[in-house]
Amino acid sequence: MGYQSRMRNYKSRRERYEQSTRNIRIIFIFAIIALVVFLFKERYEIWGWLKTYFY
Repeated sequence: MGYQSRMRNYKSRRERYEQSTRNIRIIFIFAIIALVVFLFKERYEIWGWLKTYFY
């Protein structure tokens, strides 16, 4: 078996930053989608709750 460098999987600071920001964006997008689905599902309860405070 030949020599293997320990640096073969090295990622620069910029590459790690880009990967982490991409992951954060993906998590944020899925959280927004889940929130929209939840709000749509509970829209009548939320509307009733709002009526108790503003009507």
